[in-house]
Amino acid sequence: MRKVIRGSMKQQDAYKILAAFLVITMLGSVFAYMFTGTRDDTTQVPDTPNTNTEKYNSELWTVQEPFNSISDALSMTPQEVVTAQFIDIDSMSPQMKQWATQYLQVIQEVDSLYKSNTTKLYYAKLQEGKNESFLLLSTMYPEKNDFDYIVLPNTDNILQRQDTGAINIMGTPVIYAPDRTASDVLEIIYGLNKTNTSFDQYEGLLNETGAAPYQLVNSNVTFAKEFYMGIGLANGSYERTTGYLDANASTIKKINQLKENSTQNGFSRYDIMETGNYTIVRIESPELFKVLTEETN
Repeated sequence: MRKVIRGSMKQQDAYKILAAFLVITMLGSVFAYMFTGTRDDTTQVPDTPNTNTEKYNSELWTVQEPFNSISDALSMTPQEVVTAQFIDIDSMSPQMKQWATQYLQVIQEVDSLYKSNTTKLYYAKLQEGKNESFLLLSTMYPEKNDFDYIVLPNTDNILQRQDTGAINIMGTPVIYAPDRTASDVLEIIYGLNKTNTSFDQYEGLLNETGAAPYQLVNSNVTFAKEFYMGIGLANGSYERTTGYLDANASTIKKINQLKENSTQNGFSRYDIMETGNYTIVRIESPELFKVLTEETN
């Protein structure tokens, strides 16, 4: 069981506000869609499947792909990602881990989905026209496949869950998605021909930012064409990097105003860099509270 350390009431309220902001900008109201019925008509399921509840079957754990950043995850994701987040819980400081596990609901949902402790996760919302989908990639400890499933016909390791109808393919990372999206991910990983991915969409922004234990990308914000946020430790302080593709004028103005007051507000670094159409802002403070709650737009 994860230990939760109580902070000040002011900090807890601010963390809740930030968590709510992340849910709004990242997910909207898709948690119910992610963890309840997701079955489509592409797979015919037998009326009386043979279920299997072995807690760990090593023969099912076949995926072995790099999974250390949002870039790795986007490289396994079909095109049309609207927004995505990557959380590397094991790489976080104790204080940052407390914030993430207490206030980021998706971690609790994935813990429940696998009856284990999530160590890394990536969750993306995809939209092509009116068609919405999602992709969850994750790792856990201990490793489990402790749920009812059937192995799909003519496969050895593609599992259809009996609780949600979604597809699970076990490994590093574990893949969880609706049928069609899961099929697209397998084509990216194992297909013989190069397949365009959502990394292509965000590559320019990600090349200007770098990796972090918490990362978010979003192309559905009002203040820029694309937005990035990464939070982690650097030189003993907490660092937050925000990146904007074609940020609007009011956002640029606000960022420069914030920089003017940054020293008295407790920031040891507040750098703004313009590279072509990208605006990259890096701020640092010994206090996680400050980098989490500093405005981004």
